[in-house]
Amino acid sequence: MFFVFGWGRRTRTDYGQTVPVKCSKCNNDSYWHLARMRTWFTLFFIPVIPYENKHILYCDICSNGVILPSANVDRAIELNTQTKRYLNQEITREEYDRSIDQSQILA
Repeated sequence: MFFVFGWGRRTRTDYGQTVPVKCSKCNNDSYWHLARMRTWFTLFFIPVIPYENKHILYCDICSNGVILPSANVDRAIELNTQTKRYLNQEITREEYDRSIDQSQILA
């Protein structure tokens, strides 16, 4: 009997537009996306156990991005929620501007 196992399979969960940033690589003003990257141990090519978990903010145009420290992940998820509310016109621009402070997340 033999087992087929592996590691290094990655999955990505994209949470969507999170914070407006001017990208230093492509010089575009856009909303950077929040994503969670997981690396898995696999058994018979089926992901079984995630052994690495990272959250990243990235430019949707050129894919330039930053890995978020774990202390900033909750703030990024909160910003993601506020940005979705603003883009769906559930809150005003003034309310949105008060709710974001990108210096707290892109540290």
